[in-house]
This record gives sequence, C-alpha cells and structure tokens, in this order.
Amino acid sequence: MRSFPGREQLATLWRDSALTLRSPAQLRHDLLAGLSVCIVSIPACIAYADLAGMPAQTGLYTALAGMLVFALVTSSRQLIVGPDAAVALLITAAVTPLAGGDPARYAVLAAVLALLVGLLMLLAARARLGVMADLLSKPVLLGFMNGAALILIASQLGKFTGLTLQHGEFFPRLWEIARRSGDMAAAPLLTGLLSLACLFALRRWRPAWPAALPVFVLAIVLAWLLRLDEHGVALLGSLPAGLPAPHWPALSLAELTQLLPAAAGIALLAMPEGILLARAFARKNGYEIQPNRELAAMGLANVAASCWQGFALSSSQSRTAINDAAGGQSALSGLFAALLLLLFLLFLSDALRYLPVATLAALLIFAGIGLIDVREWQEMYRVDRTAALFSLVTTAGVLLVGVLPGIIVGISLSLAYLIQFMSRPFDAVLSNVEGRKGFHDAGAPGLSGHSRYLQGLLVYRFYAPLLFANSGYFSERISQLVADDGDTRWVLIDAQAITFLDVTAAEQLLRLNRQLEEAGIDLKFARCNRPLREALDRYGVTSAIGADSFFAHVHDAIDEYRQRHPDVGPELAPTLGWDGIERRQEH
Repeated sequence: MRSFPGREQLATLWRDSALTLRSPAQLRHDLLAGLSVCIVSIPACIAYADLAGMPAQTGLYTALAGMLVFALVTSSRQLIVGPDAAVALLITAAVTPLAGGDPARYAVLAAVLALLVGLLMLLAARARLGVMADLLSKPVLLGFMNGAALILIASQLGKFTGLTLQHGEFFPRLWEIARRSGDMAAAPLLTGLLSLACLFALRRWRPAWPAALPVFVLAIVLAWLLRLDEHGVALLGSLPAGLPAPHWPALSLAELTQLLPAAAGIALLAMPEGILLARAFARKNGYEIQPNRELAAMGLANVAASCWQGFALSSSQSRTAINDAAGGQSALSGLFAALLLLLFLLFLSDALRYLPVATLAALLIFAGIGLIDVREWQEMYRVDRTAALFSLVTTAGVLLVGVLPGIIVGISLSLAYLIQFMSRPFDAVLSNVEGRKGFHDAGAPGLSGHSRYLQGLLVYRFYAPLLFANSGYFSERISQLVADDGDTRWVLIDAQAITFLDVTAAEQLLRLNRQLEEAGIDLKFARCNRPLREALDRYGVTSAIGADSFFAHVHDAIDEYRQRHPDVGPELAPTLGWDGIERRQEH
C-alpha cells in the first residue's frame, strides 16, 4: 500500500510547484501580471462565450473556475487557460445540432461537453500521453487555425452588419451577406467598423496595450451617451451579479455518446497546443514543465468549468503572452487574475450592460484576422510543398464540411502521409568512398563520382523501422537491385537505421532469405541494434540465416567477404537512379 508523502516529499513538491514564492519582489510582479490578465480576460471571455453560443457571463465563469483550479495544479509558471476561439467554434458545431434551439438544453450540453473534455484529458494524463504534443502535425494545426479563423470572422458578420442571417455554413453565409448587402443597418455597421478601426489602430500604435479594454470602455460610454439602442444598435444587457452555485452537470448515456467525438476533437486540439505553449514559455524563462501534469491541470480546469455553468476551455496564447510580458513569475499570477475576476463578477458586472453587440463582434473579427497566418503557410510552401498542400486541404475541409469534420480530414491526411512515408522510406546502396574508411551512402553529387563497389557485393541501407507497411517494398527493392546487378553473391543489410521489426516483416525476411538462397546468394546483416537483434531472435530469423551472418560493423562484413572471395575487385561504379537510390552499372 502506498504511504502518504512525508514532510521532505511535501517540501520538495512545494518547492517545485509553479505557485512557489521565490522572492518578495515576485509577489508584486505576479499581482500586476494577474491584474493585466484579468483586464484582458473580461472582454475576451465575453466575446468567446458569445461565439460558443453561451450567455456572456458563462465566459467569465469558465475563466474564473479554469484559472483558479489550473493555477493550483500546473507546473507552468506563465500559462493561462480560459475560453478560446477555436474551441468555442468546436463547441458550437457540436452542441447546436443537439440542443434543438433550447438555450437551457444548450447550456447543459455545453457543460457535459466540458466535463467529457476534462475527463479525457485526465485519462490522457494518467496514461502519460503528454508526449502527444510532439505528434500533432504542424500543417494540420496551421490549416485548422486558418480555417477556424475564417469561420470565426464569417460567424460575426450578422451582428457586425445588423443582419439576421439564415445560413450558418461558411460559403452560403458569405453569399447571403453579398446578396443582402443593401439591407445592412447603418448604425450597427458604423459601430462595428469604428470599433474594428480602433482595435487595429491600437495594435499599430500601442501594441503593448490590451486593445480590447479601451475599445470596450469607449464603446460603452458612447452607447450610454448617444443612446445607441434607440438607433438600432443591440446592447449586451445586464449580466447576473455574483456567482452560480456549483453543481455536477446532469448526464445521460445518449448525450455522452453523441458528444464524445466532439470532446475527443477538442481534447486532441487543446492538449498538444497547451503543452507546446507551456513548453515555449518555460524554455524562455529557464525551467522545465511536466507535460502529464499540464494535461491533468487542464483536465481539472475543464471539469471545474463544467460544474460552474461554463464550457470547455483551452490554453490562451494571448493571455499567456500578456502574463509573461507583465512580469508573471509563477502560477500565482493566474490565481490573482481569478480572484480579481471574482471581484468583478461580484461588484462590477453591471458595467457591461451598455456594451454594443457590434463591438463584441468587431473584437471577434479582429481576433480571427490575427489567427490567419499567411506568412507561415508561404514559408511552409517554400520548404515543403506537400505539407503546405495538406495545410490548405485542411483549411478547405474546415470551410466546406465544418470545424469538427474538417480537422478530422486534416488528421486523416497527415496519417495517410505518414503511412505513405513509412511504406516507401528512403534507402540507399552503400559504396566504398575514396579517402574514407568503410562503406557510405554516397548519394551526394560530390561523392558519387569517387565511389567503387566490390564485385558481387550489395550493401543496402533502409532508413526506417521494418514493418508490415514497408516489408514488401523492402524485399522488392532488394530483389530488383539483385536482378539489375546480375552477379550478386552477398546482400549485406546495414541495419543501423532499422529500429523495429514486426511479425509481418519477419516473415517477409524469411521469405526473402529463401529466395536468395535458391539463387545462391547469402543474406547478411551488420550493425543491428539490440531491439532489432532481440526481435530477429524472437521471430526465428537469426536461426534461419545463421548467427555467423551478423556483423558488428560493415567493414567487418567486408573483410569477411574479401576472405571468402579473394578474386573480387572494384569493377563497378554507382550512379543515381531516377528515384534517388544509387544504381550500379558497368564502366
């Protein structure tokens, strides 16, 4: 039975905690950073709540519960969690078809979705899946974010222009706006355009300022002075004061089944993004994070948000950057931000009643424009056109079939690309390079002209694990090379890059060995690593080929070949084939 941690263990845990106060000056820095985060969070959380189809106050509840719980568990000293634009779009896509237009049912389903997201993250942390942060394809993430940004912008055009739009899909909505451009209401459109202009002006001239706050304050003051509601400008209205009573969202098996795919999609997006963001700021500030602890902290934050009438949340790049720029040195800054947000909800929530809805839409459009990263896609296209194409297809998928199916399209393309790469990996015929010891992959143009082969010897390197997906290709390549040569006596596999062997590949190796034996050709291995040797032993390949067919180094095998075939000479020279592998032809 596991004992409770002792005093020394608890002291170590506290010392390593992101909440640890390391100097008196840190408290002041964290308090100021928490104030900055709170100021920025208020307009952002209200906007993202609207984007998620939830009442404005639920965005504040989500941020409060999330930051409070996350700060107590996280290993990151700067990461801030809360409502996020991409996650809000996923919530809307998942919950809207199930709610049937009932706001109360919508809120319950959104809370259940947040709970499922949290539980999936906790399971991922328990399974130690923090390494998945390294597995999310950058092209897919970039393509998804660009597509989500365009959908975010399109989703706000109705409120921005004063139109009541019938279509929710991206392209039909754009066509409807173009068709009804003459029906746009002047007052909401002017309010939205002025708000958007102010946001861009502040980003241009005062980039360090939290632009949303002064724009919101100015819009509220002007709406009150000019009575904009009397001129057709919709206002946010009063928010409930105080806090709701925490409660466990009501669950049903049918709802869980319907929402589970969406919860998996949100978790799949939020977990790697959060870990990568935490890791980036940890590296910047000279410390290490614990990825699985970050998953647990984010999972608990989502569970807390679901119990507090909130919705699913994620890490926030903008608020984290503001926290770091304001001097936040520990998770205390997130805790202070949560406490200040609590004070706002208790005493100042009514200050937002005159906020124009068009200004809220302008903030979301501004955020959407900021999410579009054309320059990054251009750079990706310059270095890897296939990756850029996958990113573009992901964006198109998001726009054509929706947010959730779109990201699945992108992930499926990434997996297809990975399978294609694993099934047709790089390989090379090695050669003896003048002036260098041993045999080498002489694919570089500067070396290939100075290479020689030993007659009758084929030295082959395979740059991938040997799996069911590529074992047939492996055998075909060797068979073709042997047929092209016409005088092969040994096939020597340089197995340095083969780190894994499965049962299908083992059977393929045994079949290849029999075919080579029938042709009077010996199959040999060099530089087998320990996992590969254990797999070869386990599957019976070693006993079939013979233990004396394995060499520690390629040059050991070459020496053995020379002893057995003293008549051979360097009669063949390599050239590069059309597919990149070195071919051998007579002078």
